[in-house]
Amino acid sequence: MSRLIRFELYKLCTSIPAMLFVVALLLYLMSSVFSEEEASVRAKYAAWEGPATAKTFKKIQDRADKINDGTYGDDDQFDPTITYENEAFAHLFNIKEAQIFKAQTLEALANERTEPGFDERDRALHTSMLKQINLDTIRYHIPAEKAVTFTTQAGVAVLLFPLLLLITFIYTKERVSGVDQYQLPAVNGRTKLLTAKLLAGSIFLTGVNVILHLGILGLASYRFGTIDWSAPMKVMDGLTDSPYPFSIGQYWLVSFGYQTFVLIVLGIWVLAISFFAKTAVQAILSSSILIGVPLLYQFVISGIFFPETKLFEQGILFFPSRALLTGEVFKTYQTINLGIPLLLPVAILLVQVLVTLIVLKILYQTSRKRKVV
Repeated sequence: MSRLIRFELYKLCTSIPAMLFVVALLLYLMSSVFSEEEASVRAKYAAWEGPATAKTFKKIQDRADKINDGTYGDDDQFDPTITYENEAFAHLFNIKEAQIFKAQTLEALANERTEPGFDERDRALHTSMLKQINLDTIRYHIPAEKAVTFTTQAGVAVLLFPLLLLITFIYTKERVSGVDQYQLPAVNGRTKLLTAKLLAGSIFLTGVNVILHLGILGLASYRFGTIDWSAPMKVMDGLTDSPYPFSIGQYWLVSFGYQTFVLIVLGIWVLAISFFAKTAVQAILSSSILIGVPLLYQFVISGIFFPETKLFEQGILFFPSRALLTGEVFKTYQTINLGIPLLLPVAILLVQVLVTLIVLKILYQTSRKRKVV
């Protein structure tokens, strides 16, 4: 079995055009993560590090109003130092916004009248999570935020292209070339081959994700040296309403594990498409629909083509390609009522595990029954 796994892994890793494309895409995207002016932004941000008090934010607001109220000349408004300062202010105001959301949500939860049972337990969980978030200190978190944002947004493209370029053709290439006819006669051999392909695909996709995260970590460390990962994830742009009490570093690790699991799930689903597709065109089209429609919803595909309901907004996150965007999965407090509140990220994984088990059962049963043409 180990030799089969190594052979299947070798085939994936030696697809030169596909791998070169993925590497080029990774390098292109990573080059845009950190600007050359980041050190200048850091200098402007550092002046405000310390206690995140109302007095501090009043001073920040006064300074922001002063440099943007038009009293400076037209030439001064385009002064790079003002641009750097405004970028620093944008991140600082995210901390203030997070404080406001936290306070307002805790007040609303405290005043909310709930019935004993699920609603009461749901409120208690939400309140407990929010109270664990410490927003009392301003720390320079921009490099850590940009690294995490890349791996949970643009970097997802690096994870998905190997699926479309390599995993999709695992079976269809063998069918087109006729190699599968030499593999089918032995029933046990079919099962072992399928297992080897599944394990090789999972190992390969995990490796791509590891390279992505290590690459962005290495680039961030090279540019900025030691990075402070201790700021709450709630101060990140787009996550100021998140209830999860993770630091940015903890969120990065949780996101890595979450993405790896979801990526393996999606890899199994795409391999199943390859298994049943009769041609490479069918495989790539079917895989593109499975991956592309949920992923591009609201980004490229307009939301007017879909129902605007909370159920749909939650439901689309259960598709693996969308769940790879962990910033959306962990963006707000959402639970599923199972008598006890089940957090949405956990519910997504449970559903994907169930569907994947069904897919695997169908794959193995069909593999044993498939006959030589």
